[in-house]
Amino acid sequence: FTSGDRALLVESMMAAIPAPTSSREVAGQDDEKHSSLVKEAYRKLRSLESEDGYEGHTSTLIEILRQKEYIDAVAPIHVSHIKKRISKEIYSILKAPPLEVIRDYYGEGVAFYFAWMYHMICWYVLPGLFGLVAYIVRRYRGDTVDNCEFTPFVGLITFCWAVVCNRCWERRESELAYKWGTFTSNDGDRRSLGIRPGFRGKIERSPITGRMEIFYPASKRRFKCVVSGIITVFLLAGACVVMVIAMNLQGYVTLADGEKWGVEEEAEEHPFYIPFFARLSEEGHIFDAKSAWKSFLPVILKALVVNHMNEQYSRLAEKMAEWENHETVEDHQNSIILRRVLFEAFDSYIILFYLAIYERNIMLLRLELAGAFHIDTLRRVLTECVIPYIIKHFKKDPVGASKKDDDMKKETPDGRLTAEANLEEYDTFDDYIEILIQFGYVTLFASAYPLAAFIAIGANLIEIRADFWKLNHLFRRVTPVRANNIGMWKMVLKCFAWFSAVSNLIIFAFTSSQLREWLPDYYVTDEVSGRTVPKASSAEQILLVILVIEHLALLFAISVKNAIPSIPENIRVEIQKRLWLHDELATNARNLSVQKSSLEVTSLSQSSMKVLGRPKLK
Repeated sequence: FTSGDRALLVESMMAAIPAPTSSREVAGQDDEKHSSLVKEAYRKLRSLESEDGYEGHTSTLIEILRQKEYIDAVAPIHVSHIKKRISKEIYSILKAPPLEVIRDYYGEGVAFYFAWMYHMICWYVLPGLFGLVAYIVRRYRGDTVDNCEFTPFVGLITFCWAVVCNRCWERRESELAYKWGTFTSNDGDRRSLGIRPGFRGKIERSPITGRMEIFYPASKRRFKCVVSGIITVFLLAGACVVMVIAMNLQGYVTLADGEKWGVEEEAEEHPFYIPFFARLSEEGHIFDAKSAWKSFLPVILKALVVNHMNEQYSRLAEKMAEWENHETVEDHQNSIILRRVLFEAFDSYIILFYLAIYERNIMLLRLELAGAFHIDTLRRVLTECVIPYIIKHFKKDPVGASKKDDDMKKETPDGRLTAEANLEEYDTFDDYIEILIQFGYVTLFASAYPLAAFIAIGANLIEIRADFWKLNHLFRRVTPVRANNIGMWKMVLKCFAWFSAVSNLIIFAFTSSQLREWLPDYYVTDEVSGRTVPKASSAEQILLVILVIEHLALLFAISVKNAIPSIPENIRVEIQKRLWLHDELATNARNLSVQKSSLEVTSLSQSSMKVLGRPKLK
């Protein structure tokens, strides 16, 4: 067994310890010395269960004690020599991350994240080079992103790249899952990945295995999921209001917007215009959009508010997922991931889509996109690597520092356990969502900022090492989780890739003048707003061109999905061999059972004939 396997086995055995049903079960029948203390402890334990509404036969001892904070932490401790071995390999820029060692130590869940990160770094090279070439050509010719006739090809190539990249990652997932023994061909055997420790229900006999297992009605879970979905929709509506206020404070929505659309007298009827907040961004006010430093104040304020909203919603999402009572760890995490991705992606992209679809201002879109992309990249490096490193080396605990130092000097286990228990718990969501949002910047708005993929290569080279550093030094060692893929993240990646065809075409045809460079007869310049708008007589032709390009792009994506199987041929052959061997062994076992039964019947028949005897012939 590997270090991760041993940690998983110990955690599983601890999670399987049921809450005692009687004080005698805790103390033993002959233990009279501590009987009073045990009875008192048992009484408190049962009262804790009744407060939380747990059914006695489904509660576990660890679950109750951890929720009531009688236990500080339940986690495996770090093994120094394994940590050093992984660190030497992953900090090397020229080497791939040591996935086998990471999997053996941290489990498949963490190993899949680092495998996906390295996959994205390698695949970003292609769109990064195309974006860099497009940028150099545009600068050489003196064009802008608004009228460059080559920039749309970057968006088209990025869409095709994203589809192929996701498909190749599915193949890589299958290879790793089969190699690590977690491959499953359908959803029926998800229980092989492990039951979630907090899963509650009634103990019944399984009609499949014949064993006593915990069951929870699927109808109740579906009803709870619907309620959680309604709550999420209302919270997204609240986040939308916050984003509208932020756009007014940043000067993106002004009174002059009515003039852009040629309806000056109806300017105040702009659907997102809020006079009180919009006036604060006017010249001379506190959030002056034309000021060099005042214009950054609403950006900082928005970042603080959005960060606070995300923290609060993350706690709510975890509570809702716990209330839904999912059976497996994978289903539980997918429920949290789906809600938090919707919330955080909404916060990240809503202003960009507003500028692209409603304002149709490619220069402002590019400015906002570049700013958000660069600030987000810098924030990750500072908050995940630089600041934690400084805090770790310079923060002192005046109360417990001397005791901790004394424990370490004596080399007793108490000091080490205390130090590791005080570390934070690691959650892969924050690491996944950062790279996912980056993937959205690269794919959804490739026609507005072609350099995003090239910058992402360098950012991810730092990110993958910063993530492992904080995993090794700033967090408790995670309990290994059996996984066969990256879960819900894969579905979100596919949605981003497919939707990028639509978003880049909107930028190509309506937000910018890129299509006008190819079809100049279909567009005119509006005298009032100075915007490039389609001719009234050419609107149908432009829509037809866009629909043809979109359908060709989607046809390419469907062709890639059908032409490239998600399971490599060698893995498929091995799986078929395993299934054939399983069927062969089952057939042999049935034949042996039939032969054994026939022999028993024959032997019993012969014995009966001997007892009865045969009639004598005359």
